[in-house]
Amino acid sequence: MQLGFIGLKYSGKSTLFELLTKNHFENANTGIGEVRRGQVIVEDNRIQKLSEIYNPKKTTYAKFDCVDITGISSDSRQNISSKYLESVRQVDGLVAVIQMFDGVNFDGSDFKIDPINNIKSIEEELVISDLMILENRLEKVEKLKFRAAPIYDPKEHEVLLKCKKILDEEKPLRNENFSIEENKLLSGFQFLSKKELIIVLNFDEGNYSKKNEYQSEIGATFPNIAITSVSALEEKEIQELDSEEQIEFMKDMGIDEPAIIQVIKAAYKGLGLISFFTVGEDEVRAWTVKENSNAKESAGAIHSDLEKGFIRAEVINYNEFIKYNSLSKAKENGAIRVEGKNYTVIDGDILNIRFNV
Repeated sequence: MQLGFIGLKYSGKSTLFELLTKNHFENANTGIGEVRRGQVIVEDNRIQKLSEIYNPKKTTYAKFDCVDITGISSDSRQNISSKYLESVRQVDGLVAVIQMFDGVNFDGSDFKIDPINNIKSIEEELVISDLMILENRLEKVEKLKFRAAPIYDPKEHEVLLKCKKILDEEKPLRNENFSIEENKLLSGFQFLSKKELIIVLNFDEGNYSKKNEYQSEIGATFPNIAITSVSALEEKEIQELDSEEQIEFMKDMGIDEPAIIQVIKAAYKGLGLISFFTVGEDEVRAWTVKENSNAKESAGAIHSDLEKGFIRAEVINYNEFIKYNSLSKAKENGAIRVEGKNYTVIDGDILNIRFNV
């Protein structure tokens, strides 16, 4: 899974990116601007506990690949910020970082904390970027229709016109219901406003106590978007302390969970993801799949051969497994189920895939 970090300039987006990747990232120049790429480890206490039980040669947590791009300035219509967004067109979801502290705008004027309008500005930029792509393709499709070219696809034409109507109304595509066939036709365009958007409110120490109030207000305006709150700069400074001091400082600030956990939870919720596990003496590993994935599809996340040759899955959920601390004891007590390919995997399932290729 890939996450793209976006936001208005000075929002603290890059600070959050550095915090989550623990300053392990690579710089790349796209010819338009600088892009940074790193990974976020999905910390999961269940994996830690399973590793303590199995003492495996290798422990593998789930990971998100992350891309950080240059911030969008609030005069976006008059610059080339849409081109910067091309660097995140291939990601699965977008993390929009919203400034929730006093500061300055790109023109030196005082910044006003206004998360709803900031989110609208970001949504507007995504819509504009998609319109540029769509109108270019629509022009070509209509030329094909005019020439009665054999490769003209009336279904593609129809869904592009549907998208144009939505975007012309300055609405994101993610809120529209598309059929399976329409989604297939649109998949190659990687429209940004169709991707899931996760909002991260980035507070300073003085405003962090107001997070619940702001989240409630924003949630009422954007009910279908996952929202969480962090204090990236303060946490980045806390990260330099030893473990005991970190806990004390976070407690003083009222931070219940580190930013990395908050953002990952929001990403899992926004993208509709779950984790399942495989265990053994060689490796304990977390795997990430979409909610409602069946056993056969989940086997494919491990390896395509497991999906092709799928026979059955032996299943026990983590919460049940922890009563026995071993698959053999769980099996002796009849706690392991044998499921077929259509079984819907749920978060925390431990799977042992039986297959034949």
